[in-house]
Amino acid sequence: MYVLFKGKLSIALMVLTLVTVDLLTKLYIEENFRLGEAKEVIPGFFNIVLIKNTGMAFGIFSGYDSELLQWGLIGFIFIALGVIFAMYRTLSIQDWIGRVSLILVASGAIGNLTDRFRSGAVTDFLLFYVGEHEFPAFNVADSLITVGVGLLLYATLILGKDYGISGQEN
Repeated sequence: MYVLFKGKLSIALMVLTLVTVDLLTKLYIEENFRLGEAKEVIPGFFNIVLIKNTGMAFGIFSGYDSELLQWGLIGFIFIALGVIFAMYRTLSIQDWIGRVSLILVASGAIGNLTDRFRSGAVTDFLLFYVGEHEFPAFNVADSLITVGVGLLLYATLILGKDYGISGQEN
């Protein structure tokens, strides 16, 4: 397992693969759905719907058509990617949970960043709901970020790893 995270080429290929899957799913939805169009997949629980999110995660600030907000979000993503890169460089090769989690978060951030540059908004299309209660729509990149953060929390809270600001474990 460790060899997968040792070489820069293998890491780049993992990130490229994850970002490509994210972007291809978004392109498929954009080509086959009209904005706001929904297809019921599991009645009463799950739809695929084309939504353009100009805001942040979970639709926060969505609908604000502000160039300043867009550039602020892009700047935030670049800063987050810098922190992720710095943390990744400090991890030991044996810390595969830390490495996988940061690869997932970085891949999701790059996927959503690409969307912002491409269209000024992030394409969301996975919509879960129960009755009238909807969870905010999301995409593959959001899922990668969520799983990556979940793994980091698991490693920190359950396994007792201490990544701290520097990303170094104890």
